[in-house]
Amino acid sequence: MPDGRETALSPDQAVDRLQAMHAEAVQAQRDVLARFAAGGAPPDPEERRRFRYPELRLVWEPSGPIPVTRRAWGKFQAPGTYATTVTQPGFFRPYLLEQLRPLVAEYGASIQVRVSDQEMPYPYVLDRGDELANSDASPAELARHFPAPLLSAVGDEVADGLWTYEEGQPRPLALFDAVRVDYSLRRLLHYTGADWRSIQPWILLTNYQRYVDQFVRWGLDELAAAAARTTV
Repeated sequence: MPDGRETALSPDQAVDRLQAMHAEAVQAQRDVLARFAAGGAPPDPEERRRFRYPELRLVWEPSGPIPVTRRAWGKFQAPGTYATTVTQPGFFRPYLLEQLRPLVAEYGASIQVRVSDQEMPYPYVLDRGDELANSDASPAELARHFPAPLLSAVGDEVADGLWTYEEGQPRPLALFDAVRVDYSLRRLLHYTGADWRSIQPWILLTNYQRYVDQFVRWGLDELAAAAARTTV
């Protein structure tokens, strides 16, 4: 099986490749899920190797002056190899290109895209979430034969400042890897009942009643202030 590796890609080519590889992995798992749900065979080891996220890898080996920028993003802190797994690259395409273009144009980084070792949990390839509702396959059977979500594999080490560098491994290219992003996207669906693609940029979190009370008080104060201005 080819490893999907490419080198010296432009940012646009890299995102194109990420999209193609992600789509292939999603469709491969959907096809086998449909077969298994209909009473067919579970995935064999060769099929399961196709259920993996693509990996985005950048290599920066400076040979001259280090670029100076005031940006808080789109820059390197140290020479080396950086990598992360990527999900939904088509949806995140504008963001990915915004980040990658200065890393190539200003720093001269080279981009590679390859198949990662990180498996794609089967619930994350289902669009509606209920495609297996009529199947006789139990959740335990699905988890035995297909990659399943594991909270132990959903880490925030980079964002929390707990990640430590080990010789020979790439540095993190992003705060969150693909499985962590997919987990968060599914949390949006869980809490809102709406497809994550339709969620607007700002999300108001109201897990605790005191937040709701505070928002109500703020809203009433704003209405009162507006009413006072109109009566003057």
